Amino acid sequence: HDLANLTLLLCVPPVPCWCRIWAAPNARLQGLCGAPDAPHPPLKIPGGRGTGRDPPLHVLLHKDGRLTVTQVTSVCGSLPILHFHYQLSEQRNACWETMFTSDSLFLEIPEGSLPEGSKEGLTSLLMFSEEKLGVSHVFLWFSKSRVDQALLTRTFHYIGFEIVKPGHPLIPPRADLVFLGYSMSPTCPESEED
Repeated sequence: HDLANLTLLLCVPPVPCWCRIWAAPNARLQGLCGAPDAPHPPLKIPGGRGTGRDPPLHVLLHKDGRLTVTQVTSVCGSLPILHFHYQLSEQRNACWETMFTSDSLFLEIPEGSLPEGSKEGLTSLLMFSEEKLGVSHVFLWFSKSRVDQALLTRTFHYIGFEIVKPGHPLIPPRADLVFLGYSMSPTCPESEED
């Protein structure tokens, strides 16, 4: 079920989410054909507020001195989106938007160069994912048509990511994308002493 939802989400043309600029709540967003999306009729959700639209639910999962993690859950039941905001300095931050399945995170690497401080923020994202979310895998994806594909692969290989071969059961079947995977080390439950 999660893979089917992820496959649907990955069918949408890529939207840069490495350092996303958040749109105003009433902003008209670009549709699938490149033009602004037409307004859609409001949804009536049983038990909703009665206005016809219920916003996605935003839940703060974690906040410390540098890392803030929030979860956005759509009312239509699609995969939860996790927002990672890592404060690099007073002036700079790194933001990631990931899709969360039962045991994996999926993160798109958009076109363009990686922002300065990305490695530090990504390392924090990996630590949080393993320690707090208990995920088994983190997958990055980017277009196979990128001219810097070899550089990206080497860069993320240095951090511990490996190329995931097509047909892997945890990734959607997309011939136009490269997937890199990071497997978390298995954590052994602490043995109880009698």
